[in-house]
Amino acid sequence: MNKIKAYIAILISLMFFTSCTEDINEAPLDFHEISTVFEDSIYIRQFVNASYNDLPNGYNRLQGNSMLASATDEAVHSADYSGANELAKGNWGPGSNPDNSWNGNYAGIRKVNDFFHNLLPNIPEKVFKSQGSLDQIVGAAYFLRAMFYFELVKRYGGVPIVTQVLEANSESNIPRNTIDECMDFIVSQCDSAANLLPVKYPNNNQNDLGRATKGAALALKARTLLYAASPLYNDPGESEDTYFHGAYDAQKWAQAAESAYEVIALNEYSLFPNYAGFFTNLAGNNEIILSKMRGPNNNVEQDNGPTGLTNGKGGTGPSLNLVNAYEMADGTSFMWSNPAMAADPFANRDPRFYSSILYNGSTWMGSTVDTYLGGDDLLSTNSTKTTFYMRKFLDENAKWFGQTGNTYHCFPIIRYAEVLLNYAEAMNEAYGSEADPQGYGLTAKDAVEMIRSRAGLSPYQLASGLSQSDMREVVRHERQIELAFEEHRFFDVRRWKTAEEVLGETIEGLRITDNGNGSFGYEIIEVEDRVFTPKMYIYPIPLSEMNRNSALEQSPQW
Repeated sequence: MNKIKAYIAILISLMFFTSCTEDINEAPLDFHEISTVFEDSIYIRQFVNASYNDLPNGYNRLQGNSMLASATDEAVHSADYSGANELAKGNWGPGSNPDNSWNGNYAGIRKVNDFFHNLLPNIPEKVFKSQGSLDQIVGAAYFLRAMFYFELVKRYGGVPIVTQVLEANSESNIPRNTIDECMDFIVSQCDSAANLLPVKYPNNNQNDLGRATKGAALALKARTLLYAASPLYNDPGESEDTYFHGAYDAQKWAQAAESAYEVIALNEYSLFPNYAGFFTNLAGNNEIILSKMRGPNNNVEQDNGPTGLTNGKGGTGPSLNLVNAYEMADGTSFMWSNPAMAADPFANRDPRFYSSILYNGSTWMGSTVDTYLGGDDLLSTNSTKTTFYMRKFLDENAKWFGQTGNTYHCFPIIRYAEVLLNYAEAMNEAYGSEADPQGYGLTAKDAVEMIRSRAGLSPYQLASGLSQSDMREVVRHERQIELAFEEHRFFDVRRWKTAEEVLGETIEGLRITDNGNGSFGYEIIEVEDRVFTPKMYIYPIPLSEMNRNSALEQSPQW
């Protein structure tokens, strides 16, 4: 009977399997030969690989083709009533959440649990040529389960840890586990994965960038420990509610630093030489630790393209709040109160600005971006509300009009720059800005300077002797700029407990007028009011799940 149930589970998973990676994209099963599932290594690998489809995909994934960035101070989506706008304005709750990932992640967890309980125990000997081949598949399953639980925990706090396969219509009244139990479980899954996964795959080709590796498992562990150490979960004044606040321990920062160093010590990863090129170059890109793989397309370009281009959809409009955060090229702060800066606000900025933002007067796909009053890129109902368009992730040759073209858009789930920033944050909180008592050979300051050097800031060096609080602000600023639009900001400001200030502030843009003499006038305008209340630090469990599982406790104040 158990084997029959396993066949059914495998059928369901494989029926919905698709992927763009070469080795993962084997032909689907001949369902008349389902009895061969346990005896064919390809089918077994295919079963686990199907769960890669459930990994996060950050490109325009919310309702209305909006990005999660537009629910933060990074951007505003051009169309009203998008999923991102509903999140940003506080129009969400247990009955409707544009970023509800409860069902999707538990569906992924169920597939992995099926593998461990129904498929793995029934695999005959010698189906795989070597134990190492099977270990890779088992390691991937551990990693995927860790990732699905992390995606749940960073939204909902403590969630039910389910490692068994629940039968349909069976009693499933399972309470939440504590936040510490959940974090520990994710770490344990990452450890199991890291012990089985290879540092790299034999072919070492771009298709493998979508596969879990030892580095991906260690990096997810480091990210999890960083979250566990952060104020939202590790606050000495709020440890009584164990579903949402862990037992306070200042040493959690040291554990996060050590774990991030494990990734660095692999000596497998490096920063891609060109920040802008990182996002559309897969070949030889050693900064990618794990990507959500997609085939070549131009959808991301069109979904976020200036509306002056044929059928450009506008999409993600970077905020002036974010634009103001980009420093000058020499590392000094940009200030509107400085007359020279205000007269030419887009000149001599941090090079990452030009790689991430399209602004009035920039060129894109053979055209000048005109977002002054009356300009071509400000005339549509879906035009940017801020005068800025997103440039990051996009390839100028991936046109959707005229002579069309395509490019890879493989969303960076984990990349080396984030690992360095995770390390810098944890090291600073544990030991200070320039201390290295563990002998790692890299201080918090060193790690941040690696990021700034690659960015092209000159000088990229930070001042010596920065206090812990000063370095904390530096690290948070670098995360804001380096990781813009990559879905980190939304959760960073929550775990730092600064979201009430950051996500509750008014989003600003510019009103630009053409002076007719080659110069422009700039007026700061309010674009959108935002709402963030304390209960929004933790997502509410969906109402449908609360009705189904009477043992669940709803998140505070929801």
